[in-house]
Amino acid sequence: MSLYTRIFCFTISFILLFLISSFSTLAQRATSNQTVRGIIKDQASNAVITNAAIELLNYSPRIAVQTNEKGYFVLEDIPTGRQRFRIIAEGYYEQIQPTLIVGGKETILSIALVEKVSEDPFITVEAKRKKNTNDIRRFHSSNLTPIDELNIVSTHKFNVKEVNEYIGGANDPARTVTNVPGLFNIDDTQNYIVSRGNSPYGIRWQIEDIPIDNPHHFSRLSNTGAVFPVLNTNLLDNSDFVNGAMSAHYGDAYAGVFDINLRKGNNQNFEFLGQVSLYGLEAVAEGPLKKGGASFVASYRYGVLSLLNLIGLDVGTNSIPEYQDINFKINIPTKKMGEFSIFGIGGLSNVNIFYNRRNTNDVFVESNIDVYSQYNIGILGISHLKNINPKTYTKTTLAYSTRIHSAIRDTIVNDTASLYNQVYESMHKISLNSVIQSKINAKALFRAGIYGNISFWDVNNRFTQSNTSVDYFKGLILTGSGFAEFRYKFSYKFEAVVGVHGRAWSLNRESWALEPRLSLNWFVHKRHRISFGYGWHSKTQPLPILFKVQALNNTLERMHPNLGATRSHHTVLSYDLYLAKYWSLKLNSYAQLNTNVPITQTPSSYSLGNYGAAQVFPNRPDLVTEGLSFNYGFELALNKFFSRGYYGKLGGTYFRSRYQGSDKEWRSTPFDVLYIAQLIGGKEFKIGREKRNVFYFDLRYSSRGGQPYTPILLNASRLAGTEILDEKNAFSQRLGNYNRVDIRLGLRLNHRYNNISHHFYIEILNATNTRNDLAMRYSPQREVIIKTKQFGLIPFIFYQIRF
Repeated sequence: MSLYTRIFCFTISFILLFLISSFSTLAQRATSNQTVRGIIKDQASNAVITNAAIELLNYSPRIAVQTNEKGYFVLEDIPTGRQRFRIIAEGYYEQIQPTLIVGGKETILSIALVEKVSEDPFITVEAKRKKNTNDIRRFHSSNLTPIDELNIVSTHKFNVKEVNEYIGGANDPARTVTNVPGLFNIDDTQNYIVSRGNSPYGIRWQIEDIPIDNPHHFSRLSNTGAVFPVLNTNLLDNSDFVNGAMSAHYGDAYAGVFDINLRKGNNQNFEFLGQVSLYGLEAVAEGPLKKGGASFVASYRYGVLSLLNLIGLDVGTNSIPEYQDINFKINIPTKKMGEFSIFGIGGLSNVNIFYNRRNTNDVFVESNIDVYSQYNIGILGISHLKNINPKTYTKTTLAYSTRIHSAIRDTIVNDTASLYNQVYESMHKISLNSVIQSKINAKALFRAGIYGNISFWDVNNRFTQSNTSVDYFKGLILTGSGFAEFRYKFSYKFEAVVGVHGRAWSLNRESWALEPRLSLNWFVHKRHRISFGYGWHSKTQPLPILFKVQALNNTLERMHPNLGATRSHHTVLSYDLYLAKYWSLKLNSYAQLNTNVPITQTPSSYSLGNYGAAQVFPNRPDLVTEGLSFNYGFELALNKFFSRGYYGKLGGTYFRSRYQGSDKEWRSTPFDVLYIAQLIGGKEFKIGREKRNVFYFDLRYSSRGGQPYTPILLNASRLAGTEILDEKNAFSQRLGNYNRVDIRLGLRLNHRYNNISHHFYIEILNATNTRNDLAMRYSPQREVIIKTKQFGLIPFIFYQIRF
């Protein structure tokens, strides 16, 4: 029996053992519940709120407490399962907080309340009120309120519970967030986010306020996605995904920003988590460091994707990637100096791709080439949060990050391998940012900040036989940016946010930017809200393009030293309707004009805006920033938040994504799929005598139009011995429509005597085994055009224990 077979058998036995032990306790009497505690603060000033009341809803006898002089509260003996808490404080809007309580994990809440505008007769969606036809008070839902209150439009609150609640995400934030209308992943093998028809390159990742180039294993330079995340979802806190008319806080992005927060560890009790699936083994530990509230939380994960191939599942390739990563955060509050946090993520990964071991439709293999690749990524940072006075706070973060990638490609000729290409990419970066935020009064808020990066790059992409480098750069790159924004609430019905973002870059002055932003929010009725946003955004060009070189007079000269940033004008008009207590409807319409897109000087259909999704950035010597692209669309989201044992989400998008090359013809981009439709739902059933345990099932159906592609010239390809595209008819044909159904069955079991919980589910990805189209490719060996396919049916087995 092989090592992997032993691991697989041990994993299944391990899961069954704990399930049997858990079921054996169903007939016993429950003896303990769980503790819920946390802190309540003012959202704008970060000041603690004393004497705020927090109450468990729909439970008898009544459980309620008040916050102490430090803003903390503790609720004892809270039943496991989905609970709701009402938070009330004088002078603040009431808030309802839904939370899933499980055994083996104390629930720690950090709740931010918004101060009332004096004349605002505000109520929440969740609170029961007497009907009054003359009531002009507006409704509020915490499920839809972003973490950053200045992100008014096109912002999705990324709840951590959605990572496990919405199926099809495989515990990957980039895959999970595509349940938002207007977003999709480019294919099943990768998690590149396409937002409103823009290249995934236009996305920016930000972790604990630090920009991260690409927080994924097996990532390529300047791309924003890959196969597996380095981020561990068990350490994430609630975050924001903003994909249009972004606030002035964000820069160097035009398609969207994923603003990720890491959670704090338990500062009173030690807790542990073990997790196993066909994708990896994982452990998480957290607990107090010393008296005074300091805590830590840390995770380690080791990928075992080889188990999928071992049991005969088709994952699109015979190449077995290996990866491991760590995530951690240490939180140290002090009495006088504020709060310090030390955080870090790190990942090691490698993969070898052998041509003679390929599948028929292997999606990763290159023709007659063996590839050996290694990828390392890391970030270590420290942040300091301090309240200067009850209305003003500052947050400063200093971080060091690194990224190292090396690859060797061997040409296979007559079964003999010879080295022909070496790639080495090394980046070491020091980042510093500091933000100050001041709540002038309940109506006015001011925020400003500065950012700086010093990065050292060593990049060399060299063809050994000719001793020619195509990508080369060695030196320092300096980046400086700053922003200022101001919010004013004219009344409880109307507010405005104005701001400006500026950016300077040492690599070239053409990428400097000064960008205005504007957002408006109007509550026209207690159930109706209209929002508008405009933003001028920019994104520096991909570094592989700026690092392209050519040999002139025996020296390497950069081809595009002055290639400026792509600029984007983005407008969004949104309408929100709060239908009922647990229902909401959201409509978005948007238009986006991207300018300064690199195209060729000579007339052609080429545009750099079509790249950024798993491809290598092309080697073109004649680029100028004179191209255009235009996106527009309509998005609908109908949400049924969890209640009465079920939840649901219906999303629909119609959009167009068009571009213009130097031949002045408007064409579809490769991301112009026309429509996206999604239906997600789930139902829970409480089981056991005390109803402490849950059996549930979830369903996800997703569909979208076929991706445009450029036809292949078959005869020309046969003569050349390689793929030749019909560039004059670029993206004139479409692949078949994409359809996929995912199904999940799961159990959440809470031990009756011990503080332990188990979570087990089986998820069937692509349950109908629909082989969706992936791409059209020319096969030099067979001299035919083949249509490669996406993944077929894949079972995802998951088990988690908390104690």
